[in-house]
Amino acid sequence: MPQEKKLLIVGNASSVHTNNLKSLVGEYFSQTEILDSRNFSLHSPFKLLKSILNAKKALKQFAPSFIILYQIDVAAFFLSVLNRKIPSLVVGIGSDVLTVADKSYFNRFLVRYVIKKGKYFNAGSIAIKEKMQQLANRPIEVTIANLGTDDILSAKKQNIIFSNRLHKDLYNIDKIINAFALFLRNSEYKDWKLVIAATGKENEYLKQAQELGIKDNVECVGWLDKQKNAYYYSISKIWVSLAQSDSISISLLEAMSAGCLPVCYDVPALKGFLSNNQNSVIINNFDEDFFERALTMIDENIIAQNRRQAREFSDKDANRQRFYAIFNKELMTKD
Repeated sequence: MPQEKKLLIVGNASSVHTNNLKSLVGEYFSQTEILDSRNFSLHSPFKLLKSILNAKKALKQFAPSFIILYQIDVAAFFLSVLNRKIPSLVVGIGSDVLTVADKSYFNRFLVRYVIKKGKYFNAGSIAIKEKMQQLANRPIEVTIANLGTDDILSAKKQNIIFSNRLHKDLYNIDKIINAFALFLRNSEYKDWKLVIAATGKENEYLKQAQELGIKDNVECVGWLDKQKNAYYYSISKIWVSLAQSDSISISLLEAMSAGCLPVCYDVPALKGFLSNNQNSVIINNFDEDFFERALTMIDENIIAQNRRQAREFSDKDANRQRFYAIFNKELMTKD
């Protein structure tokens, strides 16, 4: 009788990406559970101890056949310490590998330990793959695969710039607002709007917009569900992300497939995927009027090419099979 295949995903249980991973690969397994990584905090010893005990319990009682460590963080570290024999797939998200590992000796030790204990590895871009291989200090095979995207129906485009990255310093939302104010100095663009999604600093951003005299042109729409997110992609002409550390994000792929012209900060992961002034605007100077430059790139042929490129790279079935190949390699021989 075939052995029951059970998957344990260690990640942020409230994250859309963690749940998208579960949806993408869950059918391969008879059971899938998510171990929430949010309480694995070194700043809260009681919560950390409780989370470690819950992890030990999950390993013993749920007894997974396979573990996915979805992001190299404190939770992934403690699961790597606790796990003695269950094969694991280590997923490098972006900042965890590209920036966190270099912030301190402890962070570098943590990331290297997780990679050392992992058996299989995944990254969303060549840059993250190469960084993981560098940190491993040994030859490792890293599969490039992402969670895939759903097709977004076309809609009539409006004069909207859409930002839906998190309200964290890494994403420089305040710099986006400053650049939008610079863009609006040209009265020709007075009917444009900047739509900011996600939550955390809405009041701060609206106050900044008011001080810049552009409050009527800035809208904070909060946390968006999948349908509302797709709606804003579909009606926006420009999508912007000034993350200073990133992979080829799902939001970038969704935006391109929905016909938005991407404006992004110059990060290594995007090289070879986006080209400045060819299919995108890539910036490394926050003070320039890069939105006006983006208008010159909104061309029917460029948008169509971006759609094809994004959809090929983020095809769900193709990416699912890349993950399945890893599972097959480990689990098919055990049936």
